[in-house]
Amino acid sequence: MLDVICNNVYGHLNGSVEAVLDANQGLADEPQPFRAGVVIVLPDLPVPTEEGISLWD
Repeated sequence: MLDVICNNVYGHLNGSVEAVLDANQGLADEPQPFRAGVVIVLPDLPVPTEEGISLWD
């Protein structure tokens, strides 16, 4: 359930679930689906940088 929330909010799962769990101590202990009234802090994530490679450097 938390992965669905993160994917809907952030548009990806690359580190987003871990960041949300870090920002919400005890959230990992809550049974899923979450009960009504559980407050989840959704932190701002750094914008991922697209690091590309060039075959002809």
